[in-house]
Amino acid sequence: MKRSFIVFSLVLLAACHTSNGTGAKSDTSFVPSVPDSIAAAPVVQSPVNYTDHTNEEVNIRFPWMRDTILSYISVSINELVKDYVKDSSIVFIYDRFENTDTAGYVIVQLGADINNGDGVIFSTAQWLNIDTLTRQIYEYDVAADIIRLWARP
Repeated sequence: MKRSFIVFSLVLLAACHTSNGTGAKSDTSFVPSVPDSIAAAPVVQSPVNYTDHTNEEVNIRFPWMRDTILSYISVSINELVKDYVKDSSIVFIYDRFENTDTAGYVIVQLGADINNGDGVIFSTAQWLNIDTLTRQIYEYDVAADIIRLWARP
């Protein structure tokens, strides 16, 4: 019994022992820290990346999405969207996926790069939530913090 316990312990120890190829062992792993507040986070400006892989992923999963957004842009009554359409500077960015209990949404940011005197920034004209099942568009009202179903004019 004692012998089988020792053999079992040695086998277990040998099975759990791993090597990282250099012979050095580490019991710690790197976990990036998340600041407790936005104020604690360093302010770093990075350029807007329009060629994000999310764009390709959305276009592959939902081939109808681009046309839906373009049709919204063409008939939108939002004045800022209309202004950006007039000077051909409007772009849309797929922000993220959001899943709820009843539906999945693709969050889209409409806007344009503008020069504010200190440099070029991205100015948001409208946030859209697009239901991936029904293909309905919901407009996000930032001031009221509500989402409204968009009705085609």
